[in-house]
Amino acid sequence: MLPDLEGERAARAEERLRKETVIWLTTVTPDGQPQTSPVGYVWNGKTFLMISAPGTPKIRNLRGNARVALHLDLDTASEDHSVLTIEGVAELDPAPAGGPAPLDEDEIAAYMEKHRESMDSAGMTPGEVFTELSTVIRVAPARVRSY
Repeated sequence: MLPDLEGERAARAEERLRKETVIWLTTVTPDGQPQTSPVGYVWNGKTFLMISAPGTPKIRNLRGNARVALHLDLDTASEDHSVLTIEGVAELDPAPAGGPAPLDEDEIAAYMEKHRESMDSAGMTPGEVFTELSTVIRVAPARVRSY
């Protein structure tokens, strides 16, 4: 459920979140500079799920400041509700040293369904992806805007 959206705005946002495969994640560096990165994600209707390599700048940023913004690219095919911004607080769930991302079976299946083509294009097996991208980022939306 997306807070602050109702009716057509909510329906359009849900449709785009289920269809799109990449969302832009903005974190904040220790000196206060916003830093934006494209990330693959899964939206389950309550939270966003993203996975990342543990040593990336976004993970270091999140350890210091968990507040984030998520943005979808402009949908040029639509004049209404083509921009979506989401604000929230990220929770990190790192894997045990050297292990795969700590995801349950449903999360793995949802991620695979949405991102299998990009994994294949990268020439990576699911095991390689979930081991390399072993830190899980979860974001529950606190504020959502669509315009």
